[in-house]
Amino acid sequence: MFGIGIPEMIVIAAVALVFIGPDKLPGVLRSIGKGLVELKRSTSDVRSTVQNEMQKIEEEIELNEVRKSAEDFKNDLGGIANKVEPLSLSKMSADNPLEKMADVIEDSNKEENIDNEKIESKKTKTKKIG
Repeated sequence: MFGIGIPEMIVIAAVALVFIGPDKLPGVLRSIGKGLVELKRSTSDVRSTVQNEMQKIEEEIELNEVRKSAEDFKNDLGGIANKVEPLSLSKMSADNPLEKMADVIEDSNKEENIDNEKIESKKTKTKKIG
């Protein structure tokens, strides 16, 4: 228990018997036992409280990490959203978002086709001239 062996316990019991007396010794030992039980309960309560607080702190740290990751993701998404035309985003916020999204994609494809046709026509004009 406290590094006390059998010989030390015999010496302590003999000293206690001499100073306390044989009639009061059982009551004193009972009181010491109750005190040790209370001490054990108190330490286990403190230990469980500390463990609960540590668990809460760990959960809070994990929550902060998740929030930071979400903020980073939001910032990355914000960069992508800035590259998309604001007009196309406003079209997407209409009543039927799927149809509007399809319209926006179709419009952007048409614009790309028109740009490609202009480039092709310039190439053919330069070939005819050259």
